[in-house]
Amino acid sequence: MEQPKNFAREQRELLRLNREAARPKGAYYLLFAMIVLTVIYIVDEITSNVNTSMQPYALFELFGITSRNVNTPEYTNAINTVAPWQVASNLFLIITPFYKALSDKYGRRLFLMINTVGMGVGMLIVMTSRSIVQYILGMLFMMFFTPNDMQVLYIMETAPKEKRATYSFIAKGIALISVSLIGVLSRIFLREDVPTSWRMVYLIPVVVAIAVGLISFFLMRETPVFVEQRRGFLSLTPEERRIKAAEDQKNGTAEQGGVFRALKFIFKNRQLRWILIAGFLFFATTFYTSYYSTVLEGAMATAMVSIVLIIYPLVNGVVTIVSGFFSDRLGRKKACLILGGLALLGLLAFVLACRLNWGPVAAGIAYGCSIGGLWSMSDTLILTMPAESSPSGMRASVMGTISVMIGAGMFIGQALFIVLQNFVSMDILFLAICVPFMAASLVLLMTKVKETRDVDLDSITADTYK
Repeated sequence: MEQPKNFAREQRELLRLNREAARPKGAYYLLFAMIVLTVIYIVDEITSNVNTSMQPYALFELFGITSRNVNTPEYTNAINTVAPWQVASNLFLIITPFYKALSDKYGRRLFLMINTVGMGVGMLIVMTSRSIVQYILGMLFMMFFTPNDMQVLYIMETAPKEKRATYSFIAKGIALISVSLIGVLSRIFLREDVPTSWRMVYLIPVVVAIAVGLISFFLMRETPVFVEQRRGFLSLTPEERRIKAAEDQKNGTAEQGGVFRALKFIFKNRQLRWILIAGFLFFATTFYTSYYSTVLEGAMATAMVSIVLIIYPLVNGVVTIVSGFFSDRLGRKKACLILGGLALLGLLAFVLACRLNWGPVAAGIAYGCSIGGLWSMSDTLILTMPAESSPSGMRASVMGTISVMIGAGMFIGQALFIVLQNFVSMDILFLAICVPFMAASLVLLMTKVKETRDVDLDSITADTYK
């Protein structure tokens, strides 16, 4: 019988995976894994938020805006320079699913390490930037690694099926609460009379990201779902692989994943297709998270802004943790309805707090509620529901591919914002753009997408949601 290509390498890999499957995990492995993954989640969330929090101060220095006033034409021009690159970064992310799909073949652990170290390197580039070009390059570097969320896939494939959302949202909630450290670091290092002081806010996150990324490679084990899926594929004979390939072609799926197979599967599968459309519309509302600090800087003093930066992550984290229990108890769809409403009401309260001088505590609580609802719904649409709608062999490929396609919806909101912010106040634009797109997304989600709570990840096929 003809041997498959790379037969010797595949046999070595199969032996390694067999040993991995036979190794006892111990009674406390799940707890240990969740601690490590939560630390990595903290790194991810700080990386995702630190640039936005430091944006005004970085632009003040790099563009030489000595007035340090966000309501000047100089600052508007700076935003007009940086914002298009934030939009263009979505095009850069086209290669993200190709990168993420590699974990379907080479394993989750390696890419967990690469992703975490990559975020640290991106922050280091921004921290040391001496020109707007280097700043933008660092920003793009960070935005390449943060959407991959390998720690989420780890949790999804390690936690008990009835607790997947609970574990995931608890980890994220703790990570979001830890984002308040950006506010603490701002209070310690940020000085209005020292234009370069914003750089020191990045120092500790850079060190922690690179260190925990390297350490994770030696502490974490492969997810049981990946080990079983990969062992099953490598154990097939050439004839069995040919038969399975024919079935995969017919069903639009594949055990080895891949971006183009994932694309075909997403558009052929009714469930994933409607998740994509609802998520695409939803992501048009996420643009305001890139500009909230500018609204705050225009409404209150820098010292007050630092208080907001401490308060909102705490509220955000609490909302996120609670949303995990809602998701597992009420289902993904009902949870999204609640979270979407919270996002819009919180945004309205944030705008009013800034306009009516309600103070940093009210602004922080309102913004924390808003993004807590926003990003919890985002995780459900872009991570949880696609993962619970995809076969194991191509789960990472589908998640990586659909996240980029959904994320492209940000183009709509960003494009409208960049044009209209020259004529209309930023905070008013937040509401004018977010309300219609969020409403449309929720209507499609509630009417076109099937519930995925409690699905057995190992048993999902192309026909599960037909």
